Amino acid sequence: MMGSLHRFKIGDIVKVKPGEEIRKTLDSSGKLGGCLFMKGMWDHCEHEFKILKVVDNVFDEHKYIMYKVTTPLYLLDGLICDGIAEGITARCDRSCHYFWREEWLAAHPG
Repeated sequence: MMGSLHRFKIGDIVKVKPGEEIRKTLDSSGKLGGCLFMKGMWDHCEHEFKILKVVDNVFDEHKYIMYKVTTPLYLLDGLICDGIAEGITARCDRSCHYFWREEWLAAHPG
């Protein structure tokens, strides 16, 4: 359920911020608040996308725990992970959506 915590809603058009702005938000591990900005996400900087889903809960299959999202996360329509992650030799075939932090997105003007 989406509350006032979220700046964007399903169907909104957003623009992924420029790479240099996003880099400023990341720690030494390439994360913001534990959320990794994956290598494949850089290609989408400065492009516009529709909000597909507002993420309120995430299931951790390894720990078998459902986590409540405490900071806004979004899925963008059509943006699926390419399966390549830093330090991992095999390619993942799962085809998950990337998680996008609100800090990495800008509202579409108009």
